[in-house]
Amino acid sequence: MRLLSTAICTTVTVALLAGCSGNASQTNPSGPSAMGQTQIKHLHQHHRPQWTFPANLANDQTARPWYRQTLGGIRRRSGTAPSKGMYVSEFYGSAVLAYENRNTSNNPPVCSVPTGADYVNGIAIDGQGNLITPLGSTPSGYREVEVWQGPSMCGSPVGTLMDPYGQPSDAASQDAIHGTIAVANIFGPTSSAGSVSVCTLSGGCTANLTNAAMYKVAGVAIDKSGNCWASAEDSTGVGTLTYFAGCAGSGQQATGFMNVDYGGLDIDANGNLVSVDKAGQQLWIYSGCNPACTLVGGPFPLQGESVFGAVNRQSMTFMAGNSIDGQVDVYYYSPSALTYWYSYNNGLNVTYTVEGVAYNPRSKQ
Repeated sequence: MRLLSTAICTTVTVALLAGCSGNASQTNPSGPSAMGQTQIKHLHQHHRPQWTFPANLANDQTARPWYRQTLGGIRRRSGTAPSKGMYVSEFYGSAVLAYENRNTSNNPPVCSVPTGADYVNGIAIDGQGNLITPLGSTPSGYREVEVWQGPSMCGSPVGTLMDPYGQPSDAASQDAIHGTIAVANIFGPTSSAGSVSVCTLSGGCTANLTNAAMYKVAGVAIDKSGNCWASAEDSTGVGTLTYFAGCAGSGQQATGFMNVDYGGLDIDANGNLVSVDKAGQQLWIYSGCNPACTLVGGPFPLQGESVFGAVNRQSMTFMAGNSIDGQVDVYYYSPSALTYWYSYNNGLNVTYTVEGVAYNPRSKQ
């Protein structure tokens, strides 16, 4: 484990916000506000990609290395961190941005966590309020997972673990500092199939979970009993869900899983699995999936194409990172309905690919 030594909690500079000024007004997406069920949308034409690191889940592409140099000089001045809020990551950004809760006025970030242009796909909050940032590639070429101290926003760095099993795309944990961290890997080394790494901050990654249904892995979830799920595409581009009892073994492909494509996973306050469907641009709610899924709600259409989403502490709102429009869309949530509420984009840049989102505190689960 490589311990980090300094804490940086910062707000976005005036220069950065000015650079994003064309994208800083609140967006009113098209379509009805009240979301009902919709028919499954047709899946894009998929092909089996041969990736090199780092890969971007939102755009189905390998990252553009020149973005590192473009963003590397950004600095953010210190600011006051709130006790709770919303985190947003941009794949080509240099930090995870923190926003106040209920950002209906489209205010700018209140502070940020400086990952440093490390190609972050998904992000996560554990049950203690600690932030987890999986890094697709660091400036030194390593693939790592960072943990930042909670429960307040933009806390100090706690530590870093290296992921030897692939490019980390997402993570989940009940207690990232003292317990198990499940890490989704988009692909393994040399473009091999993706997997789930089972790790601890103190002991590193000690197991690698694979399954024939998992080729490109996007999201991961872990419940209070220590069971894991991975959302993926198989080798033909079909969306799959794999259940690992006890976050171990060879896993079982979930039945009754109706997603068109992969996407982020969350667990709501009722224990339901909240599953984003990227290509379908919709949200599904399931119970069970161990391995048989029961459909609880959806599919509910989303305002744009999203890979990751999250429900808040009370599971009354849901937000999704909208990579097409460069914004975060917020909805009123229940397992049986999803209603569009508002969007915010102040401080975000559509060309940087908005992707990961996380509420702090997260859902009660």
